[in-house]
This record gives sequence, C-alpha cells and structure tokens, in this order.
Amino acid sequence: MDDYSRDGILLVSLHDVAPVHLERLRRAEALFKRLDIRAVQYLFVPEFHGRYRASEFPEFLEWCRRDRGFSEGFDAQWCLHGYYHQERRDEKAAAVNLTWEERLKRRFLTAGEGEFLVLDPAEQKRRLEAGLAEFAHCLTGVKPAGFVAPAWLYKPELLPLLKEFNLPFTEGHHRIFRVNDGASLSAPVITWATRTSFHKHGSLFVCPLRAWWFRNSPLLRVALHPHDFDHPETEASIERVLAKLVRRRSLKHANKLDWERLLFDSRR
Repeated sequence: MDDYSRDGILLVSLHDVAPVHLERLRRAEALFKRLDIRAVQYLFVPEFHGRYRASEFPEFLEWCRRDRGFSEGFDAQWCLHGYYHQERRDEKAAAVNLTWEERLKRRFLTAGEGEFLVLDPAEQKRRLEAGLAEFAHCLTGVKPAGFVAPAWLYKPELLPLLKEFNLPFTEGHHRIFRVNDGASLSAPVITWATRTSFHKHGSLFVCPLRAWWFRNSPLLRVALHPHDFDHPETEASIERVLAKLVRRRSLKHANKLDWERLLFDSRR
C-alpha cells in the first residue's frame, strides 16, 4: 500500500469551519502549507451547534477574510455547510419520514449532526436563506461555490432548493453532484474519525487502505475535520496519506472539473 499509483484528480475539503474550531483550522492550514496543497474547499457553518454565530467572533472573521496567499497560487473555495450542523427541528415543522437506510445512516454515520436529513422542505429553505445571509455578512463579496450537507445526509427534496438558490454543487457519501442538471460523478471519500477511541484507531488503518483501494478512481476526495488535529496520530496519518496522493493527483475544485469529459469517460 505504499504507492497510490493512479494519476487522477484529488478534491480536498476542510469541514466545520466555525469559530469554535479556529485554532484547529490554523493547524489544518499549516498542514496545507507543509504539503504545498494549493486548492482547498472550506465548508462554512453559519451558527455551529446554535452557540457560535460566525458574525459574532471578530478573530474568526479576520481569519476567514484574510488573504490566503501563504502558498503561491493557493485557491480557497468557500461552500455553505448546513446552518447549525446539528439536528435542531422547529416544533412547528412537519414531521419527516425516514427510510430504514436513512435511519441506519443517521444512527451510525454521525452523532446527531445530520441536520438536513430531518427537515421538511420548508424548513430546509429557511435554513438555506439564513445560512446564505450569514455567509454574505461574513464573507463579503464571496459567492458560495455550493452546499454540502452536514454528514453528507439529506433528503432528495434538497436538490431543487439548491438549484433555486443557485448553489451549483453538492456532495453525497459516494458521489459529487452538479445541481443544475442532476449530473453526478463517482468520488470516493477518505475521512478520518475521532469520536471514540475505536473510531480513531480504526481510521488509522482504514484510511490508508481506502486510499490504496480507490487508487484507480479518476476522482478521489479527502475530507478533513477540525477534531482530526486534536490527535497527533491522526494528523500524522493524514499527512502521510495526503503526501502520497498529491504527488500523483491534480488538485481541483468540483466547479473547475471537466465534467463533460469525466461523464463521458464514466460511461465508456
């Protein structure tokens, strides 16, 4: 597993960009600088867990707005990442029925953070409106490149809303989506987990294995989370895996892909 040999495209994202994680986000950027990673998608949470409204934290705002030219040609792309990044449903909102598969994902893939999976379309729309307003206030003049639901969990009704709000890109657990026409591309994701000791130590084995297993995938994603940087072993594993991937793959953003060529190749 020492060589993730396939040439291809790598999409790198930093999730949960919120004031509570500011020092962790700085450590993540130090990693990008060490590895000369020049294209990163930043996933902005407007009011993390209902306690950290981004616009109320000047130091965080300064960090968000600063020039990210620590690496020549660095390309930061900002996306909206839910509103609370936590399941918080208005008591007046309509109940949402979940399939057995959605219930399993909600139970095992996240700890109460599948925000957009449990919302009816009207509440989803309100969260998107509020999120875009906070995004515009905090990142003046920046247009969000897309929307990524917390934990990649959402109901199909979200896609028409993203189109209505002109959010052209989103992601699921296994694919990336072009919202305007519903086109999608396979894009396996490597992401570490640190919620429990079991998750943490399991990730140290599973993530390098996934990088090797999906070495022939034209598109590969690496998704980093702030709490990854609380654990030296996890950070070291991330650095080892990313160092191998960036040697062979081109760093891109989803909206800068040659979608037509990739769609054509996927049908061959």
